[in-house]
Amino acid sequence: MMRNRSWTMCAALVLLLLTTLPAAAAGPSAALYHSDALSNSEEQLAVQIGFDKDILALVKEVARSPLHRLSGYDEKEYQIMANGLVATVARSRSDLVLGELRDRLKPRKYMAFLIESNSALKADKIGIIRGTDPYEILSIMHTNGDDDDVTHEEVIDRLKTWSKQCPFEIIGAENDWVEIEFRIMPRDVRAFAEEVYDFSPDAVDEGPGSIAGLIKVISTTKRLILKWE
Repeated sequence: MMRNRSWTMCAALVLLLLTTLPAAAAGPSAALYHSDALSNSEEQLAVQIGFDKDILALVKEVARSPLHRLSGYDEKEYQIMANGLVATVARSRSDLVLGELRDRLKPRKYMAFLIESNSALKADKIGIIRGTDPYEILSIMHTNGDDDDVTHEEVIDRLKTWSKQCPFEIIGAENDWVEIEFRIMPRDVRAFAEEVYDFSPDAVDEGPGSIAGLIKVISTTKRLILKWE
């Protein structure tokens, strides 16, 4: 009888473990970042910026991060509150998170973009705004190279000109830089790289260090970061 009872208890224990393993395997994100996981402040934020609450839930689920209000810039370089979100993610996950958010938000007419990459803290910040015009990202961040005599309007005009020659996506921006990812590569990468250097010397001097290096970066990553002082 004792042996039978022991076997019965063992079987019950195994069954209990099997029924609880799926929930444990789902990890903390499943428990913490589902659609009901918005805090009171995040629900209020959704109302303040005019976002659907399920958008905040989606971003929080993918980013696995609390959500805060996005800051932009005005014409005098002062930070201002913008109608958008920001989430902080581990740098090791940044590309994956950004890619997933861009894919899932685009059909809902929202845009995700990188706004900060902090190598010291190994954390990146991703912004979310509502709309379909990628240049609105630059407008909110008021991206410019004023100290290099490159105005905000000139940044947008130059990008629009380039986009007709080699279509791209704007995947990141802040007050003094913008990152693009090419859908179609420039036909003459060297000529394009020289034009980039003329428009944004820091894209070379503060990056690969030479035109040849910039050509390699563009050809390898299909990306370009323009930056100014």
